[in-house]
Formats: sequence, C-alpha cells, structure tokens
Amino acid sequence: MGPSTSANGIAYPQLAAIFEDVFQYSGPLAPSTSPDDVSRWDSLQHIALVRCLEETFAIQLSMDEMMEIRTVADIENVLRRHGVCEQRGS
Repeated sequence: MGPSTSANGIAYPQLAAIFEDVFQYSGPLAPSTSPDDVSRWDSLQHIALVRCLEETFAIQLSMDEMMEIRTVADIENVLRRHGVCEQRGS
C-alpha cells in the first residue's frame, strides 16, 4: 500500500488502510479520489469514515469539516489544519 499511495501523492499512507476498512476499497488512492470512484462511499459510510479519521488521528472534526470532505485531498487538508504531520511513504 505505501509505495502505491506515495506514488499517487497521498500524504497520509494510513488513508489506504482506512479506505480498505471503511469502504472495502483497495484500489489506488489519489488526491482526486471521491465517492464517484469508491462505490461504497455513501452518506452512511461517510459517517463511518469521519469516525475512523477521528479515532486514527486523535482529532475532533466539526460538522462543517465533515461536510467539507468530498475527496482524499479534502481529507488531507482537514488533517493538516488539525496539525497532523504528513507521513509520505518511501
């Protein structure tokens, strides 16, 4: 997962594991990955995604931030705002 995600410019390799756990999605992640690319990313699973992000990165998202998340890039932007350091794979 690490090499493929870093090759696609993903700053947080943990997102691949989160997407696999929440959406059963093991395809490539890119900043532009959205619900259009992930068939199980619906409104109910979006809540599960938010909860997993909060638990994994020890953060608390506001309702606005939850609604802001539409792509992997949006997730990364929210994580940066919360001070989560990027961990690009090697």
